[in-house]
Parts: sequence; C-alpha cells; structure tokens
Amino acid sequence: MFRRCYVPRGSRASVCAMPAPASPPASRRGTVASFGSRVLAFVIDGVLADLVAIAALGGFRTGGAQTLLSYLAFLLIELGFVTIAGQTPGMRVAAIAVLRADRQGRPAFKWVLLRTALLATVVPALFNDSSGRAMHDRAAGTVMVYTR
Repeated sequence: MFRRCYVPRGSRASVCAMPAPASPPASRRGTVASFGSRVLAFVIDGVLADLVAIAALGGFRTGGAQTLLSYLAFLLIELGFVTIAGQTPGMRVAAIAVLRADRQGRPAFKWVLLRTALLATVVPALFNDSSGRAMHDRAAGTVMVYTR
C-alpha cells in the first residue's frame, strides 16, 4: 500500500496520510454454515474415525473390517459429540455447531439420533434447501451454524 506524503510550507517534517484501515469482516456467528465448512468438518471427523479403527484393529488393514469399523466410529463420533457438546471435533475446528432450528440450544437426543441415522445414508447431507440447511438437518429440526 502506498502512502501519500507531503511537506507543508514552513515545516521540515513530512506529513503522510494513510488510507483508512479496512473494517474487520462481519461476524458469521449464528449464520447457517456453508457447504465447504461442513465438508471440512466431515473430512476431519472421517480421519479421526479412521484413526480409531486403526487403533482398534491394531494397525491398518485393507478390507471390510477396517471399512466397517471406520464407518461405525464415524457415526458414534457424530452421535456422541453432537449429543454431549453440540459439535464433533471436526465441527469445532471448522467453527460450526448443531443447534435446534429455532436456535435455542442443542437438540434433544432423539433428534440427534434421527439426524445421525439419516446422515448414515450420506445422501441427505448432499442436498441443501435455499437457506443452506441439508435434508437430514431439516428432518431432525436442526441447523448447523457458525460459532465464531
């Protein structure tokens, strides 16, 4: 960024004018999380689930056992963390959380269970409505929002 400087008459010091600093970005807190943020959280949770499966099997294995255990670990991470904390480790990194659709707190266990069961099929997570909510969130009466 260039500075504009000049020397006023009768003065030996220069006066420099800097442009006004850019205003900080508006907070996204409470707005519906973007698809990209949800994908980031999904990838992080998927890696975590793979690490759980590798640890449980005593090392990396190819085949059905590794895949099934990773899948089950992912669903348990989703169910457990969203029920207890309202967000998985991946969601925490992506600065998003699951709230009731009225945004008045975390959803009840039965809604987290429904949301996780629908998420297990993967397909509902790929389709969003005009507000950005995925199908499994709409069915469970939840919304994923930014936390900061």
